[in-house]
Amino acid sequence: MSDKHIHGVKAVSEALREPGRVNRVYVAKESRAHGADALATAAKAASVPFDYVPQAKLNELAGTMEHQGVVAVISPVAYASFESILESCPPKAIVLVLDQVQHPRNLGMLIRTAACAGVHAVVLPERGGALIDDDVLRASAGAVFHVPVATCGNVAQALRDLRDAGFWSYGLDASGEQSVFATNWADRCAIVVGNETKGMRPGVQKACDVMVRIPLAKGMDSLNVSVAAGVTLYQVAAQHGLR
Repeated sequence: MSDKHIHGVKAVSEALREPGRVNRVYVAKESRAHGADALATAAKAASVPFDYVPQAKLNELAGTMEHQGVVAVISPVAYASFESILESCPPKAIVLVLDQVQHPRNLGMLIRTAACAGVHAVVLPERGGALIDDDVLRASAGAVFHVPVATCGNVAQALRDLRDAGFWSYGLDASGEQSVFATNWADRCAIVVGNETKGMRPGVQKACDVMVRIPLAKGMDSLNVSVAAGVTLYQVAAQHGLR
């Protein structure tokens, strides 16, 4: 499966009216179509990433030259708003925050694990990491329909907003000072997982309240990101009383 694209000024404009359905908008640098440039402004207002790219790139994405200089990548499910996630959180809740996870299969498995562990919501950055597409949907085995997924413009700021809402942020890292098996989890937990190879960015790590680790057997240095998140989420869920 691959990303779904729509093209044309009218089609993309209508898609932007439906919150959470557009992953990204591409506008041709050479475009002279009426309304094409205005879509970049509309995308920004809707917190949808947009890029100016060569006409040839749009021809490739759309599979046609009749795209009017605009192509949008559509998510197979609607994203929740970050604000709605904060407003709907119960007194005891887990939010999984992902900092630039790259691979669709990992993202899909993370979302499925989150849904199975009773996570309230998953938060992704708008740029720099995988977004929900058909590959993610397939890897999640449909779990993207069972847990809200929101995007944010800045992960560190999202963690600060979560803190204001009463969340304690736990960054998962091999050098964390606390073991996940010895941590006393807060009632409201944000579990933060970084990129598959680089881990979380320094600014995101700084925004965490504490760094935690999963102890590993001698000679082993890492776990797959979705496995590590699963171990941690179930530790929190068990302490929270998940049955």
